[in-house]
Amino acid sequence: MKAKIIFHKSLFAKSLSLCTVFTIAIISVSVISAQKTFADTASNGTPETTNSETITTPASEQIIYVNPTTGADSASNGSSEESAYRTISFAIEQATPGTIIQLASGQYNTEKFPIVVKSGITLRGNENSQGEGIEVIGGGLYNSRTFARQDITILTQGNATISGLTVTNNNRRGTGIWVESGQPIIQNNTFTSNKREGVFVTGKATPRIENNRFVKNDANGVSVTKQAGGEIRNNIFENTGFGIAIGGNSTPMVSNNKIYSNRNGIVLTDFAKPQILSNNIENNSDYGVVIIGQAKPNMDKNTFAGNQKKDMFQAVPYSE
Repeated sequence: MKAKIIFHKSLFAKSLSLCTVFTIAIISVSVISAQKTFADTASNGTPETTNSETITTPASEQIIYVNPTTGADSASNGSSEESAYRTISFAIEQATPGTIIQLASGQYNTEKFPIVVKSGITLRGNENSQGEGIEVIGGGLYNSRTFARQDITILTQGNATISGLTVTNNNRRGTGIWVESGQPIIQNNTFTSNKREGVFVTGKATPRIENNRFVKNDANGVSVTKQAGGEIRNNIFENTGFGIAIGGNSTPMVSNNKIYSNRNGIVLTDFAKPQILSNNIENNSDYGVVIIGQAKPNMDKNTFAGNQKKDMFQAVPYSE
């Protein structure tokens, strides 16, 4: 049986007035508590622009090398591991569609943040270890087309690829990767200790987010909103606020993920219509899946176990 909660009208109205704040209301005995999942991403009122970004088809593949310890940002470098650039930012300035930027082990914390990975470019570390020892740490301000100013580590464009990195934005309200358009691939990475979420997907973007590990992020592992879609599959979400938060009118496919030991596994709000299929949702300290507002997920073949309050929780807004 679904649990139905009648929200106090003023509280629910307030929660919906911030179009980018996802709020979950949970009753325990007679106390109502609210928790943000998209903290501090309130819209600045700027109209959303049409996604006119071109998806680039690489003409050829080229590899350039970056080493934060032994490299040097000189135009004559970059062609080999022994003669590498020092920063990702400089390497991207030299890169053309089809280029793979290969990162050596080390900390990349002196970049020009945010790092903008252009369409057709691959930023690659060690995919086999999900980025162990290849740490991109930091963030910078970005004026989003669909949200207010954000603090992000990496911005993807078009069909860029991010693979084999460890991404941390430990700035206040920091996000690891911001996806606002295009069809980027984000695979075989680790997102850890981001002050907000590992990956934020908005606009009409349709990324493929797969085989990543999201651990110890303060707010969410992945956040999806606006009209975004894409796929979130074969990832691990652990020890974070909400594993996945989905809202707006978004329609992502969420499949074959392991979502455990978070505050809540998956939180759905607004008018989201995701497909949630064949996930393991276990041992979360509150709920496995939370449904708020008019969200209507298509759920099938998910496995629930050990969620401390309940596997499924559905709340309905106050209505007269």
